[in-house]
Amino acid sequence: MSEEARAAAFTPKVGLFRRRPGNSERWWTPVVSMDYDAHLGHNIAATACFLGVAVGAGMCLAVVSGWTTTGIFGVYMALLSLYHIFEYQCVALYNPHRVSMESFMFNPDEGNRYYKAMLVSMAEYVVECWLFGNAKAPGLITLLGLALALCGQAIRSLAMITAKTSFNHHIANRREVDHDLITHGIYKYERHPSYVGFFSWAIGLQLMLKNPLSLVAFAGVLGYFFYRRTNYEERTLLHLFGPQYENYRRRTPTLIPFAAKDIREPKASESPSN
Repeated sequence: MSEEARAAAFTPKVGLFRRRPGNSERWWTPVVSMDYDAHLGHNIAATACFLGVAVGAGMCLAVVSGWTTTGIFGVYMALLSLYHIFEYQCVALYNPHRVSMESFMFNPDEGNRYYKAMLVSMAEYVVECWLFGNAKAPGLITLLGLALALCGQAIRSLAMITAKTSFNHHIANRREVDHDLITHGIYKYERHPSYVGFFSWAIGLQLMLKNPLSLVAFAGVLGYFFYRRTNYEERTLLHLFGPQYENYRRRTPTLIPFAAKDIREPKASESPSN
């Protein structure tokens, strides 16, 4: 390789090929960027590896501990990690043009409230197991919560797979070329299956852990959040699809109470988080 070709190959612009620093004290060579928000291969691999380890550790804990409070906590870890894996995987497979690090959905509300709520629920479980051991022992309520969480995960993932390129984690305010009104599959029976699925999954997990405080808090906060979000989304869809969406919403119910009772087109200043 000529000197000119070698110099061109080892410029920072080429990506992984970097010029080794001339200063002998800097023995390391910066190979990749450590910007964890960037949608790069090493960030995806590290995140997926972490989630996979968490799933494996949770399932091992559940198998070793059996039908105990510790075993149920292992199941909780596994289901929580699987949720984030499925969120990214569904977008990557069926809507690859919109996949990003945000597709893992670690911070869905962009206010860090999601992971704080999960940490609080885990803390409640540990404290209550320590204070009221027998009351937290797994039973029928635990099974019901597990079934609800699994059904919720299945409904949400099925909604994302059915919608394909029309699914977006953020509400679209304008119609893209690949944005269609989905009325078949699971959308034939529920207007907002992804929201219903997430709500069932989150409530099911707290029921499975027998967390009374988190159960009430999650139900209240998520119920209000999805009420506001569905109203905004339905007004937006009415604006984008007009009579087509109006006919669809009239013949298709939703399990979210009071969704879009007073439907109107959204103002420019409105957003689902307001």
